[in-house]
Amino acid sequence: MPPFRLSDLDGKVWTLRNLKGKKLVVAVWSTWSGPCQTMLPQFERLCALLNERTDVQVLSMNVDEDTTPIQPYMDRNRLSFPVVPAITFVGQLVGFLSVPRLWIIDETGKWTWEQVGFDSMTANWEAEVLHRLG
Repeated sequence: MPPFRLSDLDGKVWTLRNLKGKKLVVAVWSTWSGPCQTMLPQFERLCALLNERTDVQVLSMNVDEDTTPIQPYMDRNRLSFPVVPAITFVGQLVGFLSVPRLWIIDETGKWTWEQVGFDSMTANWEAEVLHRLG
């Protein structure tokens, strides 16, 4: 994963360097994507399962061109995970912006897994992600 310095909706600055030593779970999403709207409640549940783990950090990168609807979307859907507006960073990283995506980055900053898309019929999605985290 290339280095990044991005601010979340609350103004907190996130850098890969500051996250070194922790596994990172990143959801890449948009407010306008139907599959994202299906995935995000499950991602919220995953965040709750990871809440006690000090070795894991959860982050989301939103790719909306207009950031105005992000916070209302979060509030309306009772989502509490950190959101970094990151359309430019994600676009440079993956080229074609298809969402949702889920990434796992290891403690050293190495990108170890990517899921592109989301199938709402996948049983035990959270368990699969937890298994991949180790």
